[in-house]
Amino acid sequence: MKKHTKVVIAAAAVIGAAAAVSKYFCDFALKKGGGLKLRAGFTKNSKIDEVQEHRLDLLKERTEKYKAWFTENSEDVYLLTNGGVKVHALLAKAEGSSRKYAVVCHGYKDSAAGMGFAAYNFVKMGYNVLAPDGRASGKTEGGYIGMGWLERCDVKGYINFILARDPQAEIVLYGISMGASEVMMAAGEKLPDNVKAIVEDCGYTSVWDEFAVQFRNIFHLPAFPLLYLISLYAKLFVGYGFKEASAEEALKRSRIPILMIHGTEDDFVPFSMLDRLYNAASGEKEKLEIKGAKHMQSDLLETERYWKTVQEFTGKYTL
Repeated sequence: MKKHTKVVIAAAAVIGAAAAVSKYFCDFALKKGGGLKLRAGFTKNSKIDEVQEHRLDLLKERTEKYKAWFTENSEDVYLLTNGGVKVHALLAKAEGSSRKYAVVCHGYKDSAAGMGFAAYNFVKMGYNVLAPDGRASGKTEGGYIGMGWLERCDVKGYINFILARDPQAEIVLYGISMGASEVMMAAGEKLPDNVKAIVEDCGYTSVWDEFAVQFRNIFHLPAFPLLYLISLYAKLFVGYGFKEASAEEALKRSRIPILMIHGTEDDFVPFSMLDRLYNAASGEKEKLEIKGAKHMQSDLLETERYWKTVQEFTGKYTL
């Protein structure tokens, strides 16, 4: 066999292996029903002590309780994105007449129904609540989770849906974890003046940064070279590259007031990302740090302070 033929075969084998690994990771992490399972911000490799076990049990109990409340007190809404993806959402109405709306976005591998506690609190504050299922989540179509980047365009559709109902609506965007990055990424788009404020809880700076953390924690591997190859594969077959999917860059283009919340002990979406996001935001901004909170635990540890801060912040910009 000639030397150049061997080189071609070897190169083809390397490319084929890289493509196979990239597909495996994208299917594992992003495909609907993929292999990566989370328990409220912990992977199967996470060490969970008795304190965390108790908190996770409380979160599970609360989630189930308010999932039932949300399901009973909402109606199903179906929207079609510009790309032809059928999106499902839950719509809960405020008591009495209200022009205030909260678009409430869930975290990774969760669904709209899982945002029941947030929906309940916004309804108590006089908001109508629209909670969508993200791409490839809940009842929404799509083969792959968009990690907030694909969904940022869907947020504009949710806003248009609300404005079709009430052109004078005052809208707050709220998200937790992946949903937090989603609303920050959406802030980098041209949004109508009806969007008055954003509240994000434990969002990541970019998909690249977050996957680099998980690549290290779960697979014990550095980002180079595999994450670069996986990002390229995702760009070609999922619809986005991991570095372009940046909440940090989006905030530099936004003037919408934003409240940022993060637990100081969060190591799933590292607490250090809070300052990077805060420094990137170019509009009015506030931050709330919850001491001792792990990922998605801030409103569990300090429920009253959390929602009081959200109400006071959003109240500055809405009627």
